Amino acid sequence: MTLPVSILWLIAGAALLTLEAFGPGLGFLFVALGALATGVAIETGAIGSADYISQFAVFFISSGLFAMLLWRKLKAWHTSPKTAERYSNMVGDKAVVGKGGLVPDKEGQVGWSGTTMRAVLAADSPPVAAGADVIITAVKGNIVTVKPL
Repeated sequence: MTLPVSILWLIAGAALLTLEAFGPGLGFLFVALGALATGVAIETGAIGSADYISQFAVFFISSGLFAMLLWRKLKAWHTSPKTAERYSNMVGDKAVVGKGGLVPDKEGQVGWSGTTMRAVLAADSPPVAAGADVIITAVKGNIVTVKPL
């Protein structure tokens, strides 16, 4: 038994969405939406199931259109201040200063919950040596503000 071409496009779209959701975020969303649009176009009869040139044209054009329409909106949503508020639960947690330590007015690194994060010292904080414990006092974007214990 052979699956209809439209079902193959829909399965490809679902697989690409799964890669986007669980993968490293390589941008599979737009091609997944393009594959789904192609499958729907075949299912509705807008293009024939044997017309492979039209299928690939719909796939590439719709993928490009989805990218043009959604890229800026997704980027703005991902970098918005409201997105950063989701990580406010980090405030008050302990972190460990990374290599090179932390000095005022200069960005460094801290280790928190198994990951390395960009960090700056809170105002009027003295320099902190590598390996020392600090407390996270604020999160802005992907940078945490810390102060010595």
